[in-house]
Amino acid sequence: MINIEIQRKNNIITGFKVTGHAGYKKHGEDIVCSAVSVLTQTALIGLDKIANIVFEYDIKDGYLWCRISDTKSEIQELKSSAILETMYEGLKNIESSYRKYIRLLEKEEV
Repeated sequence: MINIEIQRKNNIITGFKVTGHAGYKKHGEDIVCSAVSVLTQTALIGLDKIANIVFEYDIKDGYLWCRISDTKSEIQELKSSAILETMYEGLKNIESSYRKYIRLLEKEEV
């Protein structure tokens, strides 16, 4: 199962962590793993290339972690939110169709 934890602060996504494998099909044919990978890795590209956000990340087999370090301007925050909320909505959509293979959780930072 893929577990995805979305971190929020003041209802704004500040990071996320993806762990595990879906197990829907064998490696190389697993559309659930592929879909999650595409959404989350595209979000990283968007944060870097579109929003010009400083963020930390770690990626390896079955693991991706990202944390927004700083948004320097209001426009960067808006772009970051748009990118990450779009990723989140895509992940929710996958979860609704493949509940046995993906679990999406949200945590509010204090």
